[in-house]
Amino acid sequence: METCAVEFTEGVNVLCGMNAQGKSNILEGIYYFARGRSFRGAHDKELIRFGCPYAKMRLDMLREGYQYPTVLEAYLPKTGRKVFHKNGAQLSSVVEMMGNLRAVLFCPAHLSMVTGGPLERRTFLDIAIAQLSPLYLTHVRRYAKLLAERNALLKLAAGGHPVTDAEWEVYAEGLSIHGAEIAAFRKEYVSLLAESAAVYFAGMTGGAEVPGVIYQSHALTEEDDAPCYLTSHTAQNPPQSMRAQLKEKLTVHLDREILLGSTLAGIHKDDIRLTLNGREAKLYASQGQQRSFVLALKLAEGGIAAKCGEAAPVFLLDDVFSELDENRRAFMMEKLTGRQIIVTSCEPGVIPSKYRDADISFRRVENGSVRPLTEAEKDGNEEAAT
Repeated sequence: METCAVEFTEGVNVLCGMNAQGKSNILEGIYYFARGRSFRGAHDKELIRFGCPYAKMRLDMLREGYQYPTVLEAYLPKTGRKVFHKNGAQLSSVVEMMGNLRAVLFCPAHLSMVTGGPLERRTFLDIAIAQLSPLYLTHVRRYAKLLAERNALLKLAAGGHPVTDAEWEVYAEGLSIHGAEIAAFRKEYVSLLAESAAVYFAGMTGGAEVPGVIYQSHALTEEDDAPCYLTSHTAQNPPQSMRAQLKEKLTVHLDREILLGSTLAGIHKDDIRLTLNGREAKLYASQGQQRSFVLALKLAEGGIAAKCGEAAPVFLLDDVFSELDENRRAFMMEKLTGRQIIVTSCEPGVIPSKYRDADISFRRVENGSVRPLTEAEKDGNEEAAT
């Protein structure tokens, strides 16, 4: 059984190495405890080394305000269900595990947050909010279960299976209850995101363009003011109008939904509209502007996590700096000063020159093993290093 252990410093940590050596695997192992699954879309069984019966991950971290380390463990068997432990005690589900480690991940695929479809932006919201509130994740899981059941019922109805009005009512009620809760969380989060991202974007661009971050949902009416779940840390209820709005949407198109076999309205259709000077960023923003927008969103995510989660998150930057110019790299380093950052890159030179003399931990990753970089390697002199 192969093992790999890495100890990180409090500041900037750079993992260097050629492709397919294991750099991203290390970040994947860390982020697994923040999300409960692979950030690269791999199934749990695909994370197990070929020929091995299981994979095991362990994360030791010292949380702000705590005297002793917190130990999180994940056991992924080739057959059976994965198991999480916290300080030796088994957790009942991923819901109990999430929120212990807060992490902000930024990888090249996230650039499609601007250019991609609504699913990518909803996924961004779900991951960010779930790390701050287990209650949110509970509502998301229950909504997903009800949605799958309703879609299955729609397909049965399309095949001639009789469905009573009472059955449709049960699903409309359940989806509207959990959907309104989810929409309330999302509305508050996007409001915080819009304010913070605008500040970061202005810092990168000199205020030349004004970004817009707008939450769009079937649950919202013009007058809705969502409760403050994240900033107040108290139990509240979404406006009744949000439930009523969703319930109406879930009943008005029933005949068409049966024909298509799919639920056409609900928070599973939510989106975030991203604009620059009021115009769609997806259509009119340059590649540089798109990168700046995503950078601003990710930095804002970290700021919200620190504010609402009462602890600064760790930033995981997977081969991102190679996609950014020198100015954006420097801006990112400036804004992340004092945070714990773990960066992967093919070479150490991705760190902006003005920060190269700082106390940065450089390590080389080769064939799944990790070692400190020599001074010659840090300077890019590979021949001297050998």
